[in-house]
Amino acid sequence: MKQPILHIVLVIFTAVKSFSQSNDQCYGPNIGSGSLNAKTMIGCVPFTVEISKNDSVANGHKFIYDYKGGFPTNPTEVPTFTYTTPGAYKLMQITFRKEDGKELRVCGIVTVLDTNKLTLKPKICGNTVNLAIADNKKAGSLPYDYCMIDWGDSSPLEKVKLPTSSVSHTYAIQTDKKINVKAHYEVEFCSTSSSVEIKFPKVNQPQISVFEKTDAENYSISFNNTSGEDVKVLGNNSLITTKLGEIGLQKITFRNTAKNVCYTIKLESNCFPNNISKEICDIDFEVVPTETANELRWQKPRSESIKDFTVLKNNEIKLTAQNTIFVDTAIKCNQQNCYQIKFTSNETTFISENICIKNSQIPCFTNIPIYIPLAFSPNNDGINDSFSVFGEDDKFISLSIYDQKGKLIMTLTSLRDSWDGGNFQIGIYPYRLKVKNQGNREVELIGKVMLMR
Repeated sequence: MKQPILHIVLVIFTAVKSFSQSNDQCYGPNIGSGSLNAKTMIGCVPFTVEISKNDSVANGHKFIYDYKGGFPTNPTEVPTFTYTTPGAYKLMQITFRKEDGKELRVCGIVTVLDTNKLTLKPKICGNTVNLAIADNKKAGSLPYDYCMIDWGDSSPLEKVKLPTSSVSHTYAIQTDKKINVKAHYEVEFCSTSSSVEIKFPKVNQPQISVFEKTDAENYSISFNNTSGEDVKVLGNNSLITTKLGEIGLQKITFRNTAKNVCYTIKLESNCFPNNISKEICDIDFEVVPTETANELRWQKPRSESIKDFTVLKNNEIKLTAQNTIFVDTAIKCNQQNCYQIKFTSNETTFISENICIKNSQIPCFTNIPIYIPLAFSPNNDGINDSFSVFGEDDKFISLSIYDQKGKLIMTLTSLRDSWDGGNFQIGIYPYRLKVKNQGNREVELIGKVMLMR
């Protein structure tokens, strides 16, 4: 145990040295040295230090549990304190000698050790697992000194000095394992356990599960990294980006401005018979507004097998598309519509970007062959006694009139119909007009009419 004790003494000495540069007043002129009695001054976070007041020559015990230098202020009489953050802390005790009342001070260093888990990143190649071990403690915290690895196959525990880059282990057979790693300090005050599940790959080729285009130039690829190997993303066989490998589901995001590109992923090692996935190709989906419709255009997917090809409108309406273009005429002027394409190719789910467009090229309320009065006065003078509309009868659909609270009063379904105002008071009444424009497209017009007496 000599070496571990020297290790901790070195840490404490370093901490005391750094504290001493901050106007340390643990001792000073006319200040005597007291006696500090604690059960232990080192432990794992959260660590509670307990001071025993068994000093027979002094009384009035007070404590500062995180003394940072300067004149001691705000001491407490509570003899216990719990540290919740790892690090080295200076503890000051202040007492007064019973004999003459002289102030006594004494300081000690409390060392609080971190217990965070190790980060384990395995890579599998054949029967061999290469385990990368990282101690991700915050700056200023003591690192672990070593770890004990249980490889999960009844082999002896393996002691590994930390830090280390990686450790390898070869299994006799490829069956799923759970690797347990326990990190230790030499002083044996505390330890922590980390584990990782190992599932040997049952496939001989990486597989892209989801390929998603989030906008015109940004993409994401999701796949199950069964070996934990580092990954390259290739576009038309050229390198797009690289990603450090992690066992399990991985999602790689990247940007590419090129059009008509087919993508694959390639594992860094040659542990698979084929370390390049099947390709998934972008279809360069676009929506073009015209004066009569929204035209959806895309490239034909380059694959022998396409399944579940779907064109979605507003995330719910499925449009029937036979070729590489679809003309959506079921739209209105300045109405926003969103389109997206989904399908399966080479067992990969393709999701295009969601393209939203507000078609401003379609004529809105121009060339409407209907005339609507602004006011009417049902006072039996023979002039504008009723509210009605005029124009081409075959273009008129309906006119709905509402009161000021939005309640429907009546609906005119023919140009021969009219509203005489009934018993309604003078005021402004909203209406909703549905007609066909000169292009024979149904449009709506919302307006108001004034009832005068």
